[in-house]
Amino acid sequence: MTKERQHTGRTGEEIACDFLKEQGYSIVERNYRSRIGEIDIVAEHREYLVFCEVKTRRNRTGLHPSLSVTAKKIEKLRMLGEHYLSQKHLMHLQPRFDVIAVQLAGKTTPEIDHFVNAF
Repeated sequence: MTKERQHTGRTGEEIACDFLKEQGYSIVERNYRSRIGEIDIVAEHREYLVFCEVKTRRNRTGLHPSLSVTAKKIEKLRMLGEHYLSQKHLMHLQPRFDVIAVQLAGKTTPEIDHFVNAF
């Protein structure tokens, strides 16, 4: 991954965290890694433990960033969520998987789409 793509990804995750906090979410963890992969953001909101996949784009390629969450990625995120819950002993919270799409596209204010319970 190039440094520019890494920077874009980190920027999108920062924007997504700020957005979630404004919506009343509590950020539990960022960039949780295991042998299976990585969860961008883990947050608590009411009775939910929310696993967020963040997709960020700097330019408009015609495709919405959320479309890059493939069936293979969804399967991996579900496995990661199960692993996280068992490792952290958080079975009292209902798991939920959200996707947050951030489009920067040279705007002063990024465009944010939050897909609650995306899969």
